[in-house]
Amino acid sequence: MGNHSTKNMSKLRVVFLGNHNVGIKAIEAILENAILVGVVCHPKDDEEGVVYESVFDFVTQKNIPAIRGKGKDKKVYEFISSKKADLIWITDYKFIIPKEVIESVRLGAINLHPSLLPKYRGRAPINWAIINGEQKIGLTAHFVDEGVDTGDIIQQVEISISEHEYIGDILDKLYPIYFSITKETIKKLTTNQIQVVTQTSIAHNHVYPHRTAKDGEINWNLPVKDIYNLIRAVSKPYPGAFFYTDNKKIIIWKAEVLPLNNSDSVKMNGKIIEENKDNHFFIVKCKDAKLKVNEYEI
Repeated sequence: MGNHSTKNMSKLRVVFLGNHNVGIKAIEAILENAILVGVVCHPKDDEEGVVYESVFDFVTQKNIPAIRGKGKDKKVYEFISSKKADLIWITDYKFIIPKEVIESVRLGAINLHPSLLPKYRGRAPINWAIINGEQKIGLTAHFVDEGVDTGDIIQQVEISISEHEYIGDILDKLYPIYFSITKETIKKLTTNQIQVVTQTSIAHNHVYPHRTAKDGEINWNLPVKDIYNLIRAVSKPYPGAFFYTDNKKIIIWKAEVLPLNNSDSVKMNGKIIEENKDNHFFIVKCKDAKLKVNEYEI
């Protein structure tokens, strides 16, 4: 969408739509390589500025015009139209952007999606990738069209992940890539060197849904690998995988898998079979192994 041509262009005028720490990384790259003429942030959230950095606070301190709103709000369309931007840049903006908003900007819109598209379209792609035991993940810069994460791919950066890494470790790897991929993409646009790859949708057309805190509840009848991957996928800074015992909710932040002994196999799945309060760990019997919980919260 948009003709993507930047002939005779010096610095691009960019409107940013987004949120979170990753949004600030992208904004920092835009400020160095383009003119940031306006910012649209999410409506206020209790976690903003507490669990993650506030894009709104970051840009208002720099006197950059900013509003809060959803993609279909009339005020968002009017704000973007008033800025006479060349490009819309989107990073962690959870609302659908109407076609007329994208088409009102000369070069259209570019989004950063934290997966190796066309895999893991939709919401919470990093969490889903860890839950599914993926060994690599990445960040994709792509043009926005009317589908969900289906537009032409501009650039992808791939990172490998080990089975010992948790979501927080993977986010730490990704944060600097949000800066570098934004910088490189804007430079390519400015010098008219953009080359795109059209996504193939046949093999990977699954769109993943939004996740909520309650999706972190552990089903002890699943294979231990699935339980362990869930723990890794929703650990800090997310709400955590959890279970209930003796009217207590226990959130598991870190764990490791141990083999079952013959004497363990008769016990019920999900039963705490050993507890060491001095060393702050406990062990849970699972279907096909044991889970040693090394970091938790009651």
